[in-house]
Amino acid sequence: MVKWRSAKRKWLLAIVAVALSVVALTLIAYQVLILSHMYPQATLHADSNLSLKGVVTSIEENHKSQGFSDYHIFRWYIRVNITQIVWVKDSLADWVTVSYENSTLNGWNSIGVGYDYPDKPELAIGQTVECKGYYVPVTDSPYSFKLTIAPTINGSYLKTIVS
Repeated sequence: MVKWRSAKRKWLLAIVAVALSVVALTLIAYQVLILSHMYPQATLHADSNLSLKGVVTSIEENHKSQGFSDYHIFRWYIRVNITQIVWVKDSLADWVTVSYENSTLNGWNSIGVGYDYPDKPELAIGQTVECKGYYVPVTDSPYSFKLTIAPTINGSYLKTIVS
């Protein structure tokens, strides 16, 4: 009787250990595969290099942006038609073609804005906004050709303009 109870306990402990291992491995996989690519863990750490004004044309929550070998999930992804380029940092001006007269950046008059602050921006399509953040002018990153606005980017912001 004692041997039978001892064997039963060993099996029960083994089953509990396997179950806990499965739960732990599932949580680890979720962290590595999903959460590590979401805001704000994987966001850029930089100083702002671009400021502009424009009209919101679309708003998307939890937008997945793909790079060559990585991705990032922006909390909010906002498409903006550029109406005015306010400021371009000198180090960025060496990499992009800016037309202040035509309000274009590399020949385009629209830009994607990746918003990684934890709050929900109070925006509507057709609304005019001003934003300042970090623009990546190369093609191999999930942040490429997007204006990233995040707590880890010094001086970044997104605000509405009341006409």
